[in-house]
Amino acid sequence: MRLIRTGTAATSARVGDFAANSACLREAIDEARRRGLHVLVTPELGLSGYSLEDKVFWPDITHRSWEALNALAEECRDISVFVGLPVRLRAMMYNALAFIHDGRVRGLLLKKYLPTYSIFYEGRNWAAWGAGVTEYHGVPAGDLVFRLPYGVVSAEICEDLWARQSPAHSRVQAGAEIICNASASPFTPLKNSQRRRMVQGAAANLACIYAYANLLGCDNSRLLFDGGGFVATPEGIVAEGPHLSKERWTLATAVVDLDDVARVRAENSTWRHDAMRGGEDANTELIDLSDGAYAPAPVEAFVQQMPGSFFMPAPTEAPAPRQGGEAAAYLDEILDALVLGLRDYFEKVGVFERFLVALSGGRDSALCLLLAVGAAKALNGGRDTQRYAERVSTVYLPNRAYSSDATENAARGLAWELGVPFRVVSIAEEADVALQKAEEMLGGEGEVAPMARQNLQARIRGAMVLNWANSAGGLVLVTSNLSESAVGYTTTGGDNQGGYSPIANVPKTVVTRLLEHAAARDGLKSLQDILAIPPSAELAPDQEDEADLMPYAVLDDLLYLYGRRRMSLADCWRVLCPRHPDHDLEQLREWTGRFGSLFAQNQWKREQLPVTMKVMDLDLDPKTGFRFPVTQSIEYELEALREAKP
Repeated sequence: MRLIRTGTAATSARVGDFAANSACLREAIDEARRRGLHVLVTPELGLSGYSLEDKVFWPDITHRSWEALNALAEECRDISVFVGLPVRLRAMMYNALAFIHDGRVRGLLLKKYLPTYSIFYEGRNWAAWGAGVTEYHGVPAGDLVFRLPYGVVSAEICEDLWARQSPAHSRVQAGAEIICNASASPFTPLKNSQRRRMVQGAAANLACIYAYANLLGCDNSRLLFDGGGFVATPEGIVAEGPHLSKERWTLATAVVDLDDVARVRAENSTWRHDAMRGGEDANTELIDLSDGAYAPAPVEAFVQQMPGSFFMPAPTEAPAPRQGGEAAAYLDEILDALVLGLRDYFEKVGVFERFLVALSGGRDSALCLLLAVGAAKALNGGRDTQRYAERVSTVYLPNRAYSSDATENAARGLAWELGVPFRVVSIAEEADVALQKAEEMLGGEGEVAPMARQNLQARIRGAMVLNWANSAGGLVLVTSNLSESAVGYTTTGGDNQGGYSPIANVPKTVVTRLLEHAAARDGLKSLQDILAIPPSAELAPDQEDEADLMPYAVLDDLLYLYGRRRMSLADCWRVLCPRHPDHDLEQLREWTGRFGSLFAQNQWKREQLPVTMKVMDLDLDPKTGFRFPVTQSIEYELEALREAKP
């Protein structure tokens, strides 16, 4: 047996923070060496941060990355490590993965496939490596495999795995027995399960050991990386790292038998036939680093990974009953991701002292407060949990003309249950003055439009919370959700003002489900009071959001069908009719047309969204996943909708 111990590291990074990123990598590598790992893979662009955007064009990014890499390499004795960084070759920027062995950088693999879909714009900043081998600072770079004392190792970078013909294919033909993948793959719900299937499939199809590492946390502001990591053999996953960990780094390690890889390849006629075709590995260079001996991983550790029976599935302990089953796990995952992203943003910006939430007694601000409390408890790796209340402040800003006792009591009750400070500060006087000044500007009483009467209240609140933040050193959480931003149901200069918008990528129906789940899971009785109140901005008498817009269940269906599936409005309506049989067909048609018009008319508002994190597959943030015209006509779509038949 050729037993070796391999592993993956999930590490946290901040763009351009070479010292902190190197320190994080160094800690993970030191622990990997302590555990006896032979080879370790770390995340894509882990030295520089993945979300460099146009910052990658500044020359010092590549210079400092190279300096940091060499300093790190000097400390990597008795272990082989893949580390990600940017490199510049003849005016071309490449996403690279350096291979460190015995204290030196031995080669660079360069990313071949650059995603330019969804939230990815890699084609703007990076060049795709073609084929062959060149040189960078005296080190070979390109298509490489490395022969080590125990076997042959190579790697690929993130999107390369998802390509129809991945670079790993030619690298195993060139002899690679271990393929490492360094990724910066953003979180969406259930995506980790998809990665698991991809990694397991790659190990089986290529008849190799496949080790996959992912970035962890927010490296810039908008993308959230969920860490994890896998080690797979042709027979399945043998190690998996923690998902959505709040630590700075995590490890997943396994003992694998490279002789078993050779056996699988020898027995698999399809693999042999594919390998004998050759040709694809002609541009791949083998770097021989096989001098010297190696200490095999202990057989005892290998045996511990084996199942109790080779013929029967391993017995599993029955998990503790979970109310809601898979749905509850899904909601937990979203909550954990939102907390991790908010915590990372707060810490990595590094200028805030506390989270500030303007509670309205409604669902969105309630969810934001839950996230703020979770993030406060997770600060400093969760070591300051007992002091979380010092990091969170809330305020309720009523206008007695429209604000109700029910919403104030609900807001007060939630703050009390969560153990955080709560204040009430009236805006009634300010609203009266603002209305008076608006009438003066327009030339008389009664000239102020009803919408302006509503919005001036939101703008007063927006200004007040920003002033609050100036004095409190706080991060103001903007409480708007994805459904509202889709149709412009926000006030520019009002409720879209603040430092970070943690739920701007969460639809209203999901907000409600998250609160229902948290109420049941955590026993928060005040959330039941909040959920009992119909959603309302409370900017006009007896106002209800769904009366202003449409039922949120219908709105969110339209948001997905039109915004994500790219269906025509007519086809959206055809889908709505059987999905919502309790509503009249013509009412659904009217709502569909209203949605389409509002969606197209309000891109200018979405262009002004505060910074937010992407957690759902659908993303309307124009700076990440959604490029949409500000001025356009959809009259042809509305006409087709008017003429559509079920």
